[in-house]
Amino acid sequence: MGPENFIKLSQLSYQIHLAVNDRFRGLTYWVVADVTSHSFKADKNIHYFELVEKAEKNSAITAKIMGKAWGEGAVHLSDFEKKTGQSFTNNLHVLVKVSIDYHPLYGLSVNVLDIDVNFTLGVLERQRNETLKRLAAENDFITRTPEGYSTLNSRLKLPLVIQRVAVISASNSAGNEDFRHTLQHNDFGYAFRIDDYYTIVQGDNNAKLFLNKLIEIYQTGIPYDAVVITRGGGAQSDFLIFDNYSIGRAVAKIPIPVITGIGHQKNVSITDLMAHTNTKTPTKAAEFIIAHNRNFETGLLSMQQHIVIRSQQLFLRHFKVLEDLKKNIAKNARELLSGHKRQLAFANQRMAADAKDILHEHQKKLSLKAQMAAQSSQNLLRRRKSDLDYLAGSLKLFAGGYLKSRNLRLKHMLKSINLMSPQNILKKGYAIVKTNGKIASNTEHIKEGDDIEVFLHDTILKSTVKEKIQYDGRAADL
Repeated sequence: MGPENFIKLSQLSYQIHLAVNDRFRGLTYWVVADVTSHSFKADKNIHYFELVEKAEKNSAITAKIMGKAWGEGAVHLSDFEKKTGQSFTNNLHVLVKVSIDYHPLYGLSVNVLDIDVNFTLGVLERQRNETLKRLAAENDFITRTPEGYSTLNSRLKLPLVIQRVAVISASNSAGNEDFRHTLQHNDFGYAFRIDDYYTIVQGDNNAKLFLNKLIEIYQTGIPYDAVVITRGGGAQSDFLIFDNYSIGRAVAKIPIPVITGIGHQKNVSITDLMAHTNTKTPTKAAEFIIAHNRNFETGLLSMQQHIVIRSQQLFLRHFKVLEDLKKNIAKNARELLSGHKRQLAFANQRMAADAKDILHEHQKKLSLKAQMAAQSSQNLLRRRKSDLDYLAGSLKLFAGGYLKSRNLRLKHMLKSINLMSPQNILKKGYAIVKTNGKIASNTEHIKEGDDIEVFLHDTILKSTVKEKIQYDGRAADL
């Protein structure tokens, strides 16, 4: 066919349309593929997407075709979302029933007529189980147990009281607001310090951001009592991040108790299994912390009551012992006093008798000594009287001579004192110098310009020192 024998593109497209319709009319196929490039027109209730097949070794795309779902197909997709809790969106591995369609304008595509719910649930569950097996196989701090999983984190002991909490959540999370409100407005007045670490908490591709927040909490060095992971409700696919291997491993290993309140009602995520405690919602997580603190307070109150009761019991028991001891002491004291009273009465009688005998004996000795003392005293008095008479005569003679000599010496001293009196000295031409009302014995404190008083025999001279001259003091030599 030469260039002159051409046809229009629309004609070619129509021929392809006829060929495809003729080949695939009335035929349907169940196809396994991954969903990408998904969008949904809510006003028309139509899903647009691509179905792709990826290589097992390197995930390279080996086949791709446009797809859409509307009418009955859209109804089946909606039913799929309700049954699985999983949105029909990107990165889903699905088994769908399709019919082939070719449109001259939009090209080759498939119409999704139905979707196998069990296939998708099985894929997700299989991926989850493979992740759990890998966690237990590659990490010695994660152990599979009959009850679930034992991890380094789940084996930690919660503090007696939880007060300082690190919370990982989305910045606009209503679930986080519910958690904070429940915790801060508890009925018991408990106070908490809540530090927020905001990140994206949905989408498996955001797992690295979430993991960095866990690392950041650990590296702050802040002694948190617990790490709480919160997220509100959402589609099942929104929770795939919590089935991530790296996040599960980090939660299992972090040395701070992790409490989850992720908000999913149907399934338990891998993060829940690796954590210390998992709860269904952020509110339940807050209620768990409040209940934990309440248990501690209740224990304290119970212990306080027990101590009071035991104290009362001990007091009553010891009081009874003291009462018995008091009675025994009083009885023994009376017996001792009675015994000592008899002993004292007997001793008193013996002392009285012995004292009379001793007094009588000493009285006889005193009478004898009194007679001897009277005789000795009379002889001694006679001798002393003779000695005193002799001393009186001698003293009289000695006193007369002594007084005469002392009288002569006093007269001599009186003459000397009169000669040395200031009046006689002043009459001889000497003078007394006073400064500031005091006699100056030297000129140490007299300065030029000072006022002085000079006392003569019959005159007082008041003058001012004009000049102070040192000399050898020989002017008084006469």
